[in-house]
Amino acid sequence: MASYPSFKDISLNSIRITPLYNIHPFLDDSAPPELKQSFEESGILHPPIVQQVQDGTFDLICGRKRLHALKHHFKKKSAPCLIIPPVSDPYTFFLYILTDQQVNGPLSPIETAFFLKYCLEKIDEKVIINFFLPRLGYKQQATILHQLISLSILDESIQLQIHHGFISDKIAFEFLELPLEDRSSLSSLFELLHPGTGKQKRILLLSREIAQRSQQSITTLFAEQEFQFIIEHNEMNAPQKTHNILELLQKKFYPQSSDAEQIFKDRVRSLNLPQGYELIHTLNFEKDAVYLTVSFPNLGSFEKAWRKKLFVE
Repeated sequence: MASYPSFKDISLNSIRITPLYNIHPFLDDSAPPELKQSFEESGILHPPIVQQVQDGTFDLICGRKRLHALKHHFKKKSAPCLIIPPVSDPYTFFLYILTDQQVNGPLSPIETAFFLKYCLEKIDEKVIINFFLPRLGYKQQATILHQLISLSILDESIQLQIHHGFISDKIAFEFLELPLEDRSSLSSLFELLHPGTGKQKRILLLSREIAQRSQQSITTLFAEQEFQFIIEHNEMNAPQKTHNILELLQKKFYPQSSDAEQIFKDRVRSLNLPQGYELIHTLNFEKDAVYLTVSFPNLGSFEKAWRKKLFVE
């Protein structure tokens, strides 16, 4: 066997699927339709990567879905693979993995977490920071390295949400500071509502602060009847539920402003403002100022009203 990687047609039964170096253990091995279509139309343009073992068999390094498609959908007995020698320099070994995975696009934050975790087991930290972090799109900082690796301890369901972009890495880092039960509750809520990152952060920060004030868990907070009424409402869509949950959290976070809000609405209602007029206050009544807005059906209507105003003055 040569001491450098080579392409060779090998028996698929000689390839062992191991958990080693799998950067997406939260995914199953089944092939997506687009991969099967690609194989049908163009053949194997992107062969699996394997490493030869001393007994003559091979460990699968990259290409679980490709191997699954070849064996189960196309009933292949053998296929060309890129074979890495039994003894390989760790730096070169992980470079093969990264290059192979980046063919399909950037790694997700959770894939990055597992890749860096495996790297740290075999490669000097400085090498990872100076070479692999920039290649993954991150700054050359040890704190970033360890912060990313920490995502690998999250529950598999949360890892899956991070991988598919339903939870950003910034929100995931916040999850690490929460008890397991609260992580699960919030991730389930985000999976149900699919709020954007900004709204996810507001929900997380507000609920965490309210829970701490009331000496309860976030899970207990969202189990309250007011929240369950919104979550289980059959006629609200996801954006409406998100809006109402945030509004309820805001009221609980600023209980005094909630009372002031009701007084303000009652006073405005008593003014009987004409249609198209709206009186609003500053956020959380931080200032005494109020703002009057007037809506017009078009610019011409506004110009006409404005001329009347000037004529009166």
